[in-house]
Amino acid sequence: MPEGDNIHRHATELQARLVGRTVTAFWARGVAYRRLVGERVKQVEARGKHLLVDVGPARVHVHLGMQGRLRVGPPGPLAASTGARASLAIATDGATALWWRAPKVEVLRAAFAHAHPALASLGPDLLAPDFDPAAAVRRARAQPPETAVGPLLLDQRVAAGLGNVYKSEVLFLERLDPFAPVSSIGDDVLARLYARAQQLMKQNLGPWSRTTTRDMTRGGPAPRGEARLHVYRRAGRPCRLCGTPIRVAPQGQPPRSTYWCPACQ
Repeated sequence: MPEGDNIHRHATELQARLVGRTVTAFWARGVAYRRLVGERVKQVEARGKHLLVDVGPARVHVHLGMQGRLRVGPPGPLAASTGARASLAIATDGATALWWRAPKVEVLRAAFAHAHPALASLGPDLLAPDFDPAAAVRRARAQPPETAVGPLLLDQRVAAGLGNVYKSEVLFLERLDPFAPVSSIGDDVLARLYARAQQLMKQNLGPWSRTTTRDMTRGGPAPRGEARLHVYRRAGRPCRLCGTPIRVAPQGQPPRSTYWCPACQ
């Protein structure tokens, strides 16, 4: 499922392949935007799980949700049937980008996009060069004290980009109970949680499948299958540290599955 590391990888690829190129076809939610044909792609930016693409006077806002996917291919004629079926299609003289099953695609006026409620409320991006865990801690303290730390980590108003996989993995690595209220956790521990999340996400900006069991920035073969993660989607399997069966339960609204080791955490 797309999380902040996926979106930053998408932004890097699109920045290299689309920016400076001339748009030859543009479709969003089945509508052809002919006024954007002939414009240039100016910039591609990731903010947490949100992707922003500047095309001429427009800023395109994309959120992939749980099931959305991006495919980038060579330039060429874009069939109207393909453009109409895709969530978003941007064809240029350098490459063609197609988004499928994206729940959120908006074509905004660039001058006013900064005021978009979903973007204006975002916390600091975990993958931003200037990310400061202390800023996330301050935002976390603004939440109700009874908030469980599991759902807190998914709150994009506190820190942007962290998703369900990293939530479970970070809590396991820091040996924290996902159901513990934030009021029971010290600022230093919260800061360490967000710093660990940033570290893991940075390690997964490469082309390999996401892993939290090995630092892939150091090279070597990537873990395969179940070996890539500590607890996520390993319910009933033995903990890698103590052998206790991993448990799973829903948390938050809407409910999201949390995986944890009841002995280690």
